Amino acid sequence: MTWSKLNVLHWHVVDSQSFPLQVPAFPELAEKGAYDSRSIYKAEDVKAIVEYAGSRGVDVMVEIDTPGHTTAIAESHPEHIACANAVPWVKYAHEPPAGQLRITSQETIKFTTELFSSVMGMFPSKYFSSGGDEVNFNCYAHDAQTQTELKLSKKTLEKALASYVEQTHSVVTGAGKTPVVWEEMVLRHKINLANDTVTLVWKSSSHAARVAKKGFRIIHVPSDYFYLDCGGGNWDGADPKGTSWCDPYKTWHKMYSFDPYKGLKPHQKNLVLGGQVALWTEQTDSNTLDSKLWPRAAAAAEVFWTGAIGPDDQPRLAGEAFPRLQDFRFDQVTR
Repeated sequence: MTWSKLNVLHWHVVDSQSFPLQVPAFPELAEKGAYDSRSIYKAEDVKAIVEYAGSRGVDVMVEIDTPGHTTAIAESHPEHIACANAVPWVKYAHEPPAGQLRITSQETIKFTTELFSSVMGMFPSKYFSSGGDEVNFNCYAHDAQTQTELKLSKKTLEKALASYVEQTHSVVTGAGKTPVVWEEMVLRHKINLANDTVTLVWKSSSHAARVAKKGFRIIHVPSDYFYLDCGGGNWDGADPKGTSWCDPYKTWHKMYSFDPYKGLKPHQKNLVLGGQVALWTEQTDSNTLDSKLWPRAAAAAEVFWTGAIGPDDQPRLAGEAFPRLQDFRFDQVTR
């Protein structure tokens, strides 16, 4: 990352399938929610990663994705998870296994705020991501406890979600950190987010203009340009055509053609903090990571450091960048 001047590691450290982060206040989450005892990031591991990154100019922004993508929490705290492992999963979640935090439960909100506080103490970054993508309302519609609590509170699901986010984010801002959310929190739901909240634009590059119109800062990570796992086939094997949802494969040329300011008005350009590439791991592990990530990520890094216009005030050209990208790869291989 340092070689290509990528200076933030967005660590999506937990998800529905596993909770491998050992949290000081809740050690049982990893003890019961990780794949196994060898697949846990202990406090000393996190400290080493943060220090290693920091010594190389890389900030580590952790993400605890909520309220969706939280099924693994049910292994230790089933009282907080709605529709845990419900089947068929496709009706209740965007990926298996199904399960989401009970946003209507004050006990769950208290648990989440304490979880956030403990995790934030492990990471010195001023940014903290609470996630917020792919919340499945059908899950809550079929959860008896959620429905009972909705009736008692006289809230809709949208209002309950807004209350959940606002309460949990108050802990983030109270700790002096800036909340980072996926775009649904801004574009799909009606939530009173803090003005300095940062939005990860991922569903489409065209959505950046809509986020900017609402006045929120932007980190570009649109799947139509920067999802590096695209083009590898459908991970669940259900599509006989062998396609993935975000096909085609994102070449470095495609990434290099991205304009961070496209669709934005001149006064909105300062809302763009930068961008990132995303490599999700349904079909990626340590054996394939490097070949999927490099040297493509270096092309994205140059885009976000220079914008659509290069230092010479001329448009960026892939043909001009190609020899430098080859040199970059050669240096990576030989170091």
